[in-house]
Amino acid sequence: MKPARWLLTAAIAALISWSVALPGQAAPQTITLSVTDQIIKGQDKAIVTADHSTYNEDTARYTLRGNVKIQFGNRTILTDAAKISTQTLQLWTEGNTKLTEGELCFAGGAVYAELAGNVAWFFGPNCSLERPGLAIHSDNMAYHWDRQTAVFDGHVLCIYKGEHRAASHLEFDLSNNEIH
Repeated sequence: MKPARWLLTAAIAALISWSVALPGQAAPQTITLSVTDQIIKGQDKAIVTADHSTYNEDTARYTLRGNVKIQFGNRTILTDAAKISTQTLQLWTEGNTKLTEGELCFAGGAVYAELAGNVAWFFGPNCSLERPGLAIHSDNMAYHWDRQTAVFDGHVLCIYKGEHRAASHLEFDLSNNEIH
């Protein structure tokens, strides 16, 4: 009887030691995805937090809902909902997605990213890249963080160095601050 009582007490103490949510709020869940240096250069893990998460062992995919935050390297993705594959490190988001890296802020309605491929594609009618002195808005865009380039397609409006430029396609080299 004593070992069972000790086990029950230990289980209750463990449950209490986990983060406690305020009344009416779910506790955020944190997931650490370990990856190799070959996948995300120089990084050994991505840290993912969300209000709710489920994992499907058959597909090796997390489904995340509510205040999703994904940190990898010096990049942070914030979104309403996401799915991430632990095998391929592919990421799909929906609803108000932002990717920040230093002073760069990318935004879109949905994102598909290949974390192993160092690229994110943004979709939706209001995709944007903003940083001090630069604002580019388009129908869709791609950000290649390994090459520090952003590619914009659709209705593109670029405001850079006080000049406005409209185009159907525009490439911006973030390393050299050049429009191509």
